[in-house]
Amino acid sequence: MLKKKTAVLFVEPDGTSTKRMQVPTFVVTHWRKILCSFLAFTAITVLSVVYVVKQRTSEKYIKVYDQKINKLKAENRLLELDEFNNQLTTEEIKKSFNSIDSTIDRINQKMKKRGLKEIKMNPNMGGPVEKDNDDLVELSVFYKKQLKDLESKLDGLPLGRPHQGRITSSYGYRRNPFTNRGREMHQGVDLKGRTGDPVKSTAKGRVTFAGWKGAYGYVVMVKHKNGYETRYAHLTRTRVKRGQAVEAGDIVGLLGSTGRSTGPHLHYEVLLNNRKLNPSKYFSL
Repeated sequence: MLKKKTAVLFVEPDGTSTKRMQVPTFVVTHWRKILCSFLAFTAITVLSVVYVVKQRTSEKYIKVYDQKINKLKAENRLLELDEFNNQLTTEEIKKSFNSIDSTIDRINQKMKKRGLKEIKMNPNMGGPVEKDNDDLVELSVFYKKQLKDLESKLDGLPLGRPHQGRITSSYGYRRNPFTNRGREMHQGVDLKGRTGDPVKSTAKGRVTFAGWKGAYGYVVMVKHKNGYETRYAHLTRTRVKRGQAVEAGDIVGLLGSTGRSTGPHLHYEVLLNNRKLNPSKYFSL
């Protein structure tokens, strides 16, 4: 198809010069189609190049914008997290102080059961409130722990009176109440009362003995934390059993005059590591 040639004569505009050239007849016959095809190919090539360049440019800008958007999103998340942490910190502070209040309330309830005064905050205290939440949280946690420790110690410490009757015989040496002669060591405190009056435990603990025990008559013995023990003697009746857990203010028996007794009263003892102490020192804080 390309072997067949056709002579093409090129003439100058002034007609003075000519140039002859042999070209394939196919080209002469289909020059329009060939030209259109060439133009179409050129256009497609140009458009392809433009598209590729545009696509790469777009991808570059999209990548840059994505990075900026991701950075903004990250900053926004940090702001949201900070706000959340601030809210959480505030909630923690509220919970901590509420916990402190509830602990004080519990302690005061136990103080009431023992006939002791409540713990009160000093009304003449004050000052500016700092806005450093971290310090407030640490401070509230510190006071919460201190109050928890205080509550735990108070639970096992025999504080207050087991009966509100007046003291008829103090701790220490006294005359023999039966012969009114000689001296004997009285290792407890006698509290006057009426037969059947309730006798209350002065601390949280567990009953180690409840029943008749010689000169004590009917007696209840309660073991507490940190080596403390209390004894409630001359009862007309016990109201607890061995192994029973008791709280401060629980009734352990009824006042009476059993055992070595001259009349209705409560003989009350406080022991620390099996050594008898003066109970009256524990009647108030």
